[in-house]
Amino acid sequence: MENQITSLRILHTSDWHLGKRLHDYDRTAEYESFRTALMESIARTRPGILLVAGDVFDTVTPTIEAEKFLGRTLNEIRRTYPDLHIVITSGNHDSGRKIESISIYMESCARLKIVGEFPVSSSGENGKICEPVYEKLAYPVYAADQRLLAVVAAVPFLTPTTVAGLSMNRGSGDSDVSYETGVRNIYQGCLSYIRKNWPETAAGKIPVIAMGHFYVRDSALGDDNDGKGNALGGEDQVGTGIFDGYDYVALGHIHFRQNLAGSARIRYSGSPLPVNFGEIAYRNGVDLVELAPQEHKDGGPAFSVSVTSDVYKRAVEFIRIPRGTGSGSEDTVLAGLNALRGLSGPYPAGLPFLSVFAAYDPGHTSYKSIGEYRIFLDQELRKLSGVKARICQFKVELRDSGCSEGSQNDLDFQSLDDVMNPMQLAARMYRDVNKGKEMPEDVRKLLSEIIAEAQGIREAAPNAK
Repeated sequence: MENQITSLRILHTSDWHLGKRLHDYDRTAEYESFRTALMESIARTRPGILLVAGDVFDTVTPTIEAEKFLGRTLNEIRRTYPDLHIVITSGNHDSGRKIESISIYMESCARLKIVGEFPVSSSGENGKICEPVYEKLAYPVYAADQRLLAVVAAVPFLTPTTVAGLSMNRGSGDSDVSYETGVRNIYQGCLSYIRKNWPETAAGKIPVIAMGHFYVRDSALGDDNDGKGNALGGEDQVGTGIFDGYDYVALGHIHFRQNLAGSARIRYSGSPLPVNFGEIAYRNGVDLVELAPQEHKDGGPAFSVSVTSDVYKRAVEFIRIPRGTGSGSEDTVLAGLNALRGLSGPYPAGLPFLSVFAAYDPGHTSYKSIGEYRIFLDQELRKLSGVKARICQFKVELRDSGCSEGSQNDLDFQSLDDVMNPMQLAARMYRDVNKGKEMPEDVRKLLSEIIAEAQGIREAAPNAK
């Protein structure tokens, strides 16, 4: 009997960013809620494969708690659904070695494939010949009765150095191939390897699935971007043509879920929960993908692809004043704060996160200066903080000039607490310098120790002889 699948269900997810803090607030309760929702998705859809396409952790040095959370989650899935295949690849936020070492937390590694570092073999004088080890990227997915269901090309995050270092991507002299061409060579080489070793895939009887983590040209960064993010990837962006021949491509890196090239065949699943306030309008969750064989001619797709998005209810509400983008007028901001005072919960996973962006208009205000307005808002937010919301951002700008009070003084204090809480100020400055990234836990701990030591010296100074 000829081996051909009737259909295949895949749960596609990415960009978990475990260990992520939001403006120094812990998000453990949100991740616990995500784990519950993920288990419910698996129970309801019963997929054959779970794909996690990179950025499992938020940093290359995740906390032990984040590592253990991943271990607990995978163990719970494995115990509950022993026939489910799980394939995980690294992203740009991950340490490849750290991802691969997560197996130390696993009760069983059966039907689990983790690729953190891109596998290569070196030979020749001084290891100058460097080639991909496709055997370690290709993962065959078998049913309980040993029928082949699919083959996954589990390609991890590819740095420009990794791509350029492969012998097949080296030209003569200084004419090395571009990043995009080099990445294409990797994916097409892996596809050729799979088709050679599993002939059913070459005959269009068994689907070949690719995983990847990078910026694909013309990807949208949100509902209102409509593909205007071409500058995001720089020289490291790629086109959809690198995936020619694959039946489904599970992508990570862009947190806004979407199809590419007008088809569900190449898709970003997006992040399962908002990483920051820039994602407040996203429909976060996971994607259920179903592949089914179809008649095809002239090299057309052998499998149809249908996607159902499972949108997760947020465990913690995100509130931005004003809604959308930009800064709010005095009336808008005050109305928003009044509405916030009327909220009563309950909040089992924690108080809402709040960001306030206010505009000071000298021609329409009851305050003598932008400084006076800022102090008033700061005092109001202090009353709400820890009672009605967790304050994440607070900024006041001078309307029409684009000049904030902070820029007039070379420092833009988010709140008066920044002056009294050096750790909070340092964390915010780190985010500003590093484009929104949170301070790594090891740096946070070291800085906390330094601050504590400095404060101890300062307190002891009056008593020194």
